[in-house]
Amino acid sequence: MRILVVEDDAILAEGTCESLTKAGYAVDLAETGTKANAMIEAGQYDMVLLDIGLPGMDGFEVLRRLRKHNSNIPVLIISARDDVDFRIYGLD
Repeated sequence: MRILVVEDDAILAEGTCESLTKAGYAVDLAETGTKANAMIEAGQYDMVLLDIGLPGMDGFEVLRRLRKHNSNIPVLIISARDDVDFRIYGLD
C-alpha cells in the first residue's frame, strides 16, 4: 500500500512517515498543498493522510481538487483544529 502523507510540521511528518514505513507501507511526503496536488496527479496512491492547515493551498483545497477529478482515494484528515465545519468548505 502506498500512502501520501501531507504534513507541513517537520517533526510530525518525520514521525508519521517513519512509523508507517516501519509498519511496511510505502510512504511519500508532501509538505505543501501545492506539492501534494502535483504528487497526487502524477502518482498512484492507495491513501492520503492529509493535514488541513497547510501553507499556500490548504488541505480542503487539495481534497476539493482530488474529488473534482472523481478520485475515490481514501483520505484521512488530520488537524490541530478543535472545530471544523466541513459545510463551509463545500465538503459536506
